[in-house]
Amino acid sequence: MSSVKKEIQKEKQQLASLHAPEHLEDRLRASLEREDRKKSNRTKVIWKFAVAIIFFSILISYNYQGLAYYGKKIIGFDNVDVISDTLQDLNKMGNGQSINESITLESGVRFTVNGVMVDDNQFILYYTLTSESNNLDAPELDYTPIKLSGFFTNSHMDSGAAKISEDKSTVKGTYSFEPPNGFAKELTLHFQMSDKTLTFDYDPNKAMGAIFKQRIGRKIHYDNGYVEFKTITASPTTTVIRGSTTKEMIDQNLFDQLELVADGNKIERMGSGYSSKWTGGYQFEIRYDALPTEVSDLEVRSDILEDRIEIIAD
Repeated sequence: MSSVKKEIQKEKQQLASLHAPEHLEDRLRASLEREDRKKSNRTKVIWKFAVAIIFFSILISYNYQGLAYYGKKIIGFDNVDVISDTLQDLNKMGNGQSINESITLESGVRFTVNGVMVDDNQFILYYTLTSESNNLDAPELDYTPIKLSGFFTNSHMDSGAAKISEDKSTVKGTYSFEPPNGFAKELTLHFQMSDKTLTFDYDPNKAMGAIFKQRIGRKIHYDNGYVEFKTITASPTTTVIRGSTTKEMIDQNLFDQLELVADGNKIERMGSGYSSKWTGGYQFEIRYDALPTEVSDLEVRSDILEDRIEIIAD
């Protein structure tokens, strides 16, 4: 089994369970019993309290990264259709952070940050928009969050999905941003059509990180351009392939034709984007759903590619 596949299995298992080192509790209990025989009843109480603190401290130092995955379930999004199955599962496992901070914007519209979910690929903001006027479908009430700012953080909104209630009084959904700086503990949300901002506390230690990052380093030339696959980053929420290409390839709908295939199964494409480079050409990224827990073969396929781009292979 390759080191990459081992890392995928190892990190995803940490999302579901966390255990103290084997026999740790037995050793601590034995030590406590030895001390109990020497001390008075009052001292016993003190020692039990001390050992409890030691046990918790050792647990943290033994597997800090695994412990960092544990947050709180974000309430109210279990049956929201726009939330992907992957995000639903991660939320059920408690891998989000509950925020529940609100601001009243113009026209009495109230924006609530219910929670966030973060890894190396994206910062997902779970939100609820409410209005007593039942007019949230009005175009002048477009209070889309466009940016997150904070300590060395200037993250722009990448995408969003939402569902409006039948009476037009409530909107529930998510927005995806670039991940904030790893030391940012307070974030400020900026809106499209409002000068008001919403600041909330954020714990960077609860970010889920990445399952694996790998350089691809494959460049394929064509008569009218090229496609260079540079890196792939697989995280618990999504899988992102980054690279560079030419305008001619973009005009041929390059992103619509690239497929990520894991063990013969296509991974759902979630979106794509590109921007021009000052050196010429374009840089792009393509977002796919999260990878399965176990992957033996991972490759990029397309009708415009002369051969398959292998990322993981047995």
